[in-house]
Amino acid sequence: MPVNQVFKGDLIEISMGKETGLVGQGTNVAGGGSATSGWSTANGNTENSSIITIGEAMYWVDTDGHMMVPNGMLIGATLRIYSSGGSNAFTADHFPTTKRTYYITANDDATITVTPRLATNPATANTGDFFIIDSLRVPTYDHNCTAGAVASGGDERVKTDQFLGLLNSFTLPEPEIDVRKQHIIGMGRDVNVLTSGKETLAGGSMDLNAHSLKMWKYALGGHTAKSVGEFAHCDASETITATPLNLKTNVTDMTYAAQNTFDTPVLDTTITAIDNAGTGVAGLDTAGHVGKDVLIGGLTVAAAGATDAQISTAGGNITGFASIFEDAPAAGLFKVLSAAGAPLLGSYTSLANAQIDGLADIDTDAKLRAQTVGVPLYLLAQPTLAVTAGDIRIKLSTTNADKFTLGDYIQIFDKDTVQVPGADVTAPTLNKHEIRRVIGKGSANGQDHGYIYVEEPFLFDHVAASCGVERLQYTLDGTVAHERGSPALLSTGELKNGVEHNFFGYTTLPTFCFEQSFRTTDTTPGTNQMLRVFSGCKVSDLSLTADSEGELKMTTNFEATRMFKDTNNQFITPHRMFENTANDITKRSVSGIAVNGEKPYLFQHMLFSAFGATVLRAKDVNISIANGNTAQFYIRGTDGAYADADQVQEAATQYASEITEAAREYTFTFTALVEDDRFFEELRTRKHNINTNDCTLVLNKPGSAGTRQRGTITLEDYTLMKAEHPMPDDKGPVTASVEFAVRHLKVQEHNPYYII
Repeated sequence: MPVNQVFKGDLIEISMGKETGLVGQGTNVAGGGSATSGWSTANGNTENSSIITIGEAMYWVDTDGHMMVPNGMLIGATLRIYSSGGSNAFTADHFPTTKRTYYITANDDATITVTPRLATNPATANTGDFFIIDSLRVPTYDHNCTAGAVASGGDERVKTDQFLGLLNSFTLPEPEIDVRKQHIIGMGRDVNVLTSGKETLAGGSMDLNAHSLKMWKYALGGHTAKSVGEFAHCDASETITATPLNLKTNVTDMTYAAQNTFDTPVLDTTITAIDNAGTGVAGLDTAGHVGKDVLIGGLTVAAAGATDAQISTAGGNITGFASIFEDAPAAGLFKVLSAAGAPLLGSYTSLANAQIDGLADIDTDAKLRAQTVGVPLYLLAQPTLAVTAGDIRIKLSTTNADKFTLGDYIQIFDKDTVQVPGADVTAPTLNKHEIRRVIGKGSANGQDHGYIYVEEPFLFDHVAASCGVERLQYTLDGTVAHERGSPALLSTGELKNGVEHNFFGYTTLPTFCFEQSFRTTDTTPGTNQMLRVFSGCKVSDLSLTADSEGELKMTTNFEATRMFKDTNNQFITPHRMFENTANDITKRSVSGIAVNGEKPYLFQHMLFSAFGATVLRAKDVNISIANGNTAQFYIRGTDGAYADADQVQEAATQYASEITEAAREYTFTFTALVEDDRFFEELRTRKHNINTNDCTLVLNKPGSAGTRQRGTITLEDYTLMKAEHPMPDDKGPVTASVEFAVRHLKVQEHNPYYII
């Protein structure tokens, strides 16, 4: 071996990914499909297995009929079949009535092997048949994946393109086998039989300087996300570069209006048409609009009643909202601009021809009546079916669904709320806003036409009439990404179109995966590499330390439930974060390392408050979360054969099936130089602060004070446990050590990332 051709730390790569299940839809022959475009089954090679053959119409199958999932990557996942509605063939395996769940033991280019054997005799799926592969252990598929041997053009990969952070150290959850040693009577004193049992993947840990608070989502479980939404943009050529999702194109003789955002709005009411491509607006007076994002909608006039808005009927050629918008729901959501150009969300309860009634605010105190007369009003598109928590797809009108491209983001604005932990007299709530990346679209000839498939399951239920959707993208103005509502950090530190993320304690924790690789040379992929994917990971505990001498540091401990080894060197394009993954402005934002946003939070930009007052002489603050996780091993097995070349040994039956959460515990401590007796008085009087005098840690990054990236960690409903005031031996200042018992914790961060 050449000199120094060994695995070295400077050539290690780690990238994070989300876990997303897969849906297999049955055949829609009437829609142009064929008997082989959906999926079918056959008996497996053993008595207790079945083989599912995947057709070419699936959104996760390429044009050559191969799954865009690496061979072996689905091993250890579970599969459920649903068979109802339309014509169906798999009622004997219909999960809601039979509760039959299947365990995936193998997958190759176009087939999936499951155990036990299906109850249904070998059959071809019809329009009422579909299956769901659960998200646990399933890294999000990458549509650039080409499964199979490299010699045949294979280039396997998964979508582990997320930046973990500014890592100081990273410990892998290395596998440890429980080997049982057996001494047999009459066979001497040495061990006679060694038996390999369960295999654990514990001990994973990462220590980093926090440039974002993304890991709090994985430690707490609850998460909402809200951006400013989608707008049009007027470029230097006085052209609208693209129109928002729900505006119709190729429409003439209509009365539109436009206002520019986040500025003193310049109103334009001369727009009469939108071209076929949605990239130009006839009649737009661009004075005051050049270089600006603009909201385009129907021009409104006052209607009868105190809280109504009515679209203009100027010229007598407007028949209603349906003339302008692709989707004009009978009840739904709309968007207007405030006097300062900020987007305001509202809801309405009824739509009759050209008038909407029953206007109400969603997440603003603004008086919508004053903001909806003589201005553009934009109706949000609406799902055509309700979304259930855990869904990995959302159905829109086929016209709007077809406007999405892979890599876009879909935002759900929801007027309904979710209750978050808290002890207020009125339970604290957040609107159920969510953002997801689009990873697939239903086939125009398929039963799933109109469905948008997303990365990571939705966390909440969404009633169709209570929500609206928008299409989000990272778009550029040439130097940074902030056109059409796209978030970005400017060189001044100003956060443009920041996304509000809220994290809070939730019933379950999301799982995640990461790809880790070693290599011996500085080339990609290198002459020799070792690549592993750890999936089914959950955060067991997280701790944050802020001191007066450096960066905000976080330590996250986690464990995994499966390890995938690239035994055949099929991953010829592993993720190299700054070489082939986050290697341009847009991709950096997608991966979570926005330009100008790479630096961590620093102690000199933090504010710490406790007992309702700023602590001026705090030395350090420590906050931690422990989730009480337990890896669960269940009795299960497979009668399939094993081979040394298997990427996942023994069909993953030796690994934990899942990780379950238990009681969540928060701890909070700080030390500070003592300037009065307040710490001891809090202890002496046994005060229990119930959402009064919250403890807060406010984090800021350098930049414009009102718009820079920032985060706030709030501890509420707490009791003081200790307040030690030791006498210093060195005759120096008295330093108190204070410890709390905490019931509730929540985090809010404004950053430039749609997803985290």
